[in-house]
Amino acid sequence: MQCAHQIRLEIPSTAEFVGVVRQAVAGIAGRMCFSPTEVDDLKLAVGEACNNAVRHGCPSSVNPYITVVCNVAGDRLEIEISNGLAGGELCPTIVDDLDYSKEGGMGLYIMREIMDEVEIIWHDRTARVRMVKRLKRKKAR
Repeated sequence: MQCAHQIRLEIPSTAEFVGVVRQAVAGIAGRMCFSPTEVDDLKLAVGEACNNAVRHGCPSSVNPYITVVCNVAGDRLEIEISNGLAGGELCPTIVDDLDYSKEGGMGLYIMREIMDEVEIIWHDRTARVRMVKRLKRKKAR
């Protein structure tokens, strides 16, 4: 994908900074003319991905940061969120059948429902979530 603009953020791997990423993505999506509902959906998906990165990432002494890259190209916004993994961390799956009796575990499901594309890439102790949202074309009257 050739992008027209790339915005990169690096935040400490703590929950207190997830809101900074949500607000940055909301600003980018607003400039791209996503609807208010789509902006809220993007903020939710990004928040879930960042919270997972904080929860499942390396201890602060190993890799204390989460990297967020937003690629803007035409009618699509691609967001990649990555972090280092704690030792032995297993790849979570995107589930179709949720167990509502358990606390948590719905973040990946929510991301998949909100976004047009969701991909999880695991490589060399790094987890990367790649999500894409496309602008919906308005029909001419």
